[in-house]
Amino acid sequence: MIINCKGNYICGTSARSLGIGSIVTSYGYTIMERYELDPQVLKTLFGLEGKVGDAAFEKLVPFLDLRQAKRKIIIRDAGAVENESRFLVEGLIGMYYTGKLSRLYFPGDVFMDFESYQTQIPSKYHFKALGDSVYISLSYLNEELLLKEIPDFTDFSKSQIAKVRNADFEWHAFTQMNYRDKIRVIEEKFPSFKYDLTNKEKASLLGVSYATAARIKSFPKIRKVSRENKQLEKLLNYPFPAYVHNDAAEIEDLSVSWAINFHSIFRNNEEVDYYKKQKLSYLSSSLYPEIDFERGVWISKLYLWLFYLDDITDSLPVGQKVNFWSYLLDGIEAIINEKQLEHIPSRILVYLNAFMDLAKEFKVMVAYSKDLMDLVFSEVLLYLKYNKAESEHKDRGHPPTLEEYRNSRPYFSGGNLALALCSFESVDKFKSDGADWLGTEQLRQLGARLIYLSNDLISYNKEASQGDFMNIITLLMHHKKMDFTTAQQSILDEHTAVLEEFMKLDRNWRDEFRPENNGMLKYLKQIKYKVAGSVHWSLSISSRYKMP
Repeated sequence: MIINCKGNYICGTSARSLGIGSIVTSYGYTIMERYELDPQVLKTLFGLEGKVGDAAFEKLVPFLDLRQAKRKIIIRDAGAVENESRFLVEGLIGMYYTGKLSRLYFPGDVFMDFESYQTQIPSKYHFKALGDSVYISLSYLNEELLLKEIPDFTDFSKSQIAKVRNADFEWHAFTQMNYRDKIRVIEEKFPSFKYDLTNKEKASLLGVSYATAARIKSFPKIRKVSRENKQLEKLLNYPFPAYVHNDAAEIEDLSVSWAINFHSIFRNNEEVDYYKKQKLSYLSSSLYPEIDFERGVWISKLYLWLFYLDDITDSLPVGQKVNFWSYLLDGIEAIINEKQLEHIPSRILVYLNAFMDLAKEFKVMVAYSKDLMDLVFSEVLLYLKYNKAESEHKDRGHPPTLEEYRNSRPYFSGGNLALALCSFESVDKFKSDGADWLGTEQLRQLGARLIYLSNDLISYNKEASQGDFMNIITLLMHHKKMDFTTAQQSILDEHTAVLEEFMKLDRNWRDEFRPENNGMLKYLKQIKYKVAGSVHWSLSISSRYKMP
């Protein structure tokens, strides 16, 4: 199979250098006469100087077609059997699945449905020219004849099949990029990208919503990780990057204004200054760096509310913590189930009114989707339930068993809730991605473990100084009689083992690119954002876990 070649070989090669005459067809593209394909140009184009002789290339030309496709022309429809491989010389080609743009092909790439080509079954995808394009076509029948008549190309054909597989792997890596990095990669190869694609196509390709795609006006530099704790930076090293939402500062302003002007959550200016100094709203911007602006503001308000509840709990005297969470849990259950609130202290009513506002806004934003409301509200209740259980241990001054802690920590750490809100990120696609969401259960479980293990490693010193025993390192020292160094190393080893298991599952989805797996790949990237983002925020942005 004469497919693919190194992209650098096509630089400076134009369609005009391959032939001058043409025949216009009724399909919207042009077929250039075979005899006008120049063997020497082909040799350079395919990167075969010194590997295949001139005589072989002279024989090759009659097997090839040189075609030109105008922008927006469909090259092959879904449902048709793939009957040719196509080497892209100039332009940009899009692969579509169920009408959505799933992949791009640039000059030097081969665009084809490899599975349909090999099995001769109908293809699920269609190809469309996104810019005026020129490509070389080799039909399925001509390939068989060519390899029989010109054996010199047999080894090359096998090597190119391997390159197509590698291109699939590289596109998988592209799917896991932040959308701003994706834009830069595309624009380097196709500068008119943002003009030639519709917002719908951009949204599908970049893995963001239509609203985010429409909002994109410029592409400032992404905030990268710059750790302050160099030791933990090395110990908690992830093979995927962390990012911060491009509108993090504006999101913070709006969430703080909501807390002050609509619900009086902050009791004084000192609390407002504390919230801003710790950059608490930047946690949500680190966990959801690609979320729509409006949804990003909603999650920021939710996290402000959660942080405040957590800080109030720490400030309450021993003996009152459980009562605080009991009132909250009863009140939130009533709000979610649309029942009357009863016997609520006035200050706690402030927090419940704020949640009532959040719940009402959430329902509207998800268009009253029962699946989404049930999923997110159930996780909120579990968060409250396990925070109440944590408070019971603190009120009694009795540490939980290691098993109790491990079972409850993903809930009261907020890890499970953060991961569940991936569904809110995908609100307009969640219904169609339902099966993909279920398929991420093991990934989410591992992600939640990584989040709480890394958080316990980062927060240990501060919590130990405050006498807080709700930390896995402290509990190992208590129950297993380990010293600090041994306990810390045990958790670091566990974190490494969980990360290896997570990355093993990650690799399972990168064997071969299939557009029908886009939903799973989207959730996989979002889960990675939660894992890397929580560490990035804790070490590089907030002062929450720094010793005074």
